[in-house]
Amino acid sequence: MIMATAKKRTDKGALQVELRLKDEHIYWKKYVWDAKQPMAVVICNYPGQEKLYQDNLTSMLVKNAVIEMDKYGGVIIANLFTKPLQTVNERTLAEAFLDDGMEELIKVCNEAEIVILAIGSLANRFQVAADRLKILLKQAKNVGLLDRIYELTNGQHKRVHPLAIRNERWSLLEIDEARLAELMQL
Repeated sequence: MIMATAKKRTDKGALQVELRLKDEHIYWKKYVWDAKQPMAVVICNYPGQEKLYQDNLTSMLVKNAVIEMDKYGGVIIANLFTKPLQTVNERTLAEAFLDDGMEELIKVCNEAEIVILAIGSLANRFQVAADRLKILLKQAKNVGLLDRIYELTNGQHKRVHPLAIRNERWSLLEIDEARLAELMQL
């Protein structure tokens, strides 16, 4: 497993960027602008074809939204799946994660004050995504993380991906026991 780290000076300070990867799989990408503040984790679907200093639109939207919250000193962008995909279907998703991917995901969630699920409708459209979401939520509950997990939603409390609300402020919905039971039925 490889970890790449870099610091970049900006007008307002330094931005530290870390990337955890293994072969073609990207476990997470971490941006830290104030190490004294708590971290946020945003879990999306699957990584883009990014390099250490390059961001895709989803990563930019996530980073900007967390900065706008003005509560966190950084964000870890992780995904249900670790392999960048060109085509999304049951087969490609089933091959888009490594066995230790969920363990790594839970590990970074433990580093954060808040965990935001920003997966949109992926778990409604693909069984393998629903299964990964269930595993994540079950493990998060088992290690006491459930009270930190929120869903990114639109104005109608519908689960959305950051691209779906790119021009709106983020609305977060807490995952309580009732919502957890609903998600486990996917």
